[in-house]
Amino acid sequence: MERAAGALVACLALAVPPAQAMDPCEVDSRLAPEEYLGGSPLAWDLPPAGKWRVSRREAGGRIREGCGLGVIEAPLSAVRDVVDAAADFDEFMPRILGSDVEPVSPGVYLNRQILDMPFPVEDRRYTVRVETGEVETGAGAGWQARWAYVEGSGNVRESRGSWTLIPLSPERTVVVYRLLTDPGGGLPAWIVDYTAPRALRRVLVAVRERVLDR
Repeated sequence: MERAAGALVACLALAVPPAQAMDPCEVDSRLAPEEYLGGSPLAWDLPPAGKWRVSRREAGGRIREGCGLGVIEAPLSAVRDVVDAAADFDEFMPRILGSDVEPVSPGVYLNRQILDMPFPVEDRRYTVRVETGEVETGAGAGWQARWAYVEGSGNVRESRGSWTLIPLSPERTVVVYRLLTDPGGGLPAWIVDYTAPRALRRVLVAVRERVLDR
């Protein structure tokens, strides 16, 4: 009887499906990466290469957080070289008029940006503190840059986000781009939320083109 019960337990254990990776766009971005990057990214709803799945989620403030998920057909190192070169953002990123970098320590820097805004809103000026480094994922060593607004450094209400790069294969990289920006300037929250998905997708398209053109 005991032997039969043991066999039943073993069968039930084998019947339980393996844990799948949580979709990174569905979790709190303030969690440490190791809390949501376990498991294979193949368990996520990945769009075809060159396409982006963009979503929005509540983040405890007046503006929702945006998240873009997709694949770039290039090695992780090639994608990292583009998104970690913040001093070059004004060359290809939408609406960025100026971008410069001040190193703080290895893997940490301040990024000052000037953002072009439609008339009659004044251009936004702000500084974010960026922290970069490797992160462990279910697909091996990934890389992440996380940033947050330096209070009092400009005329926005808030800006925080991250780039997370995960190796899908030697020549394919999963890209997760999260961003919450409240530009202030009297813009109603509904306008920011309405225009944010298109703006977020434009950034992802610009990064992919920059990577593939290098």
